[in-house]
Amino acid sequence: MRILFILLCILAAAIALLLLLFVYALAVSNHIPKNLRNLPKNQGKLFADKHAQIGAHRAGAGIAPENTPMAIDHCLKQKEFFVDELEFDLHMTKDGKLIVLHDPSLDRTTDAVERFGRTNNLPGDLTYDEIASLNPGEHFVTDDGQTPYRGLRGDAIPDGLRIPLLEEVIDQIEACGEYLYSIDIKDSGETGRKAADALIQLINEKGIQDRVIVATFNSDITRYLTDNYPQTQRSIGVMEGIFFYFACAFNLKKDRAKIPFNAVQIPANQFKIIRCGTERLIRYCHNLGIAVQYWTIDDPAEIRRLSDIGADCIITDVPDQMYRLFH
Repeated sequence: MRILFILLCILAAAIALLLLLFVYALAVSNHIPKNLRNLPKNQGKLFADKHAQIGAHRAGAGIAPENTPMAIDHCLKQKEFFVDELEFDLHMTKDGKLIVLHDPSLDRTTDAVERFGRTNNLPGDLTYDEIASLNPGEHFVTDDGQTPYRGLRGDAIPDGLRIPLLEEVIDQIEACGEYLYSIDIKDSGETGRKAADALIQLINEKGIQDRVIVATFNSDITRYLTDNYPQTQRSIGVMEGIFFYFACAFNLKKDRAKIPFNAVQIPANQFKIIRCGTERLIRYCHNLGIAVQYWTIDDPAEIRRLSDIGADCIITDVPDQMYRLFH
């Protein structure tokens, strides 16, 4: 009992200390230390100029079925607005193909449940040919509540309305100009490592290394990228982000050469006690030559606020609306 009591006391003390650290970080979040004032402007493709760059979340999920060639065309070929960056996600299929898909399952966006007669249809359990026959606009709803692609099957599905291969997406984008990419590896473990290998190989083959940020929420893939592809531009990992948040709060000096990431891609102030959408954090990153991108921000007032305090890119479901804020 005594050992249990001691362990509980240690745990309570650790929780209290963590809460104090968060409270301190919150208290200083709006204070700009002297060394972070009057910083020189960072140069490079990942840094903003007059206002934050426009990032299309899932290739513009608010204006067309997410992560599809149709959505990409909407972002790149419309005259009414312009985007700087395409953000999308990767999974690997059963036959080793890299596809552009966000969810771990195909159920939410496609007709996979109807097609295969079961739920939890994972891309790793299906071949690309099986996946390519699905309708990824099945559950897409427009702003006025319409479902224009529901019920389409077989040849009735437009060519642009499908789950594409990564290479096809890159070729589609490159044919329209030089854009930035944020590519999120969703798989973990051995599949995630194979996906990382294939992704880096493709990035190098296409010659777009300086325009791609590789991201992942999986700590094992973050470590794999650091160990095997240190020259690849990548986003901050989850555990790295926690430590970096407190480093910013205490304005700790860091050696840029020892920081393995090139961009901080984070939510802003969606969490009450963890406030990342601050000028202090942006300046702390910029002082180290690290770009700052926020996701997923759709509120016009918040988009403008983040841009005004120096955000380099804002990843949004409504890039058309963000464009109109600044033009």
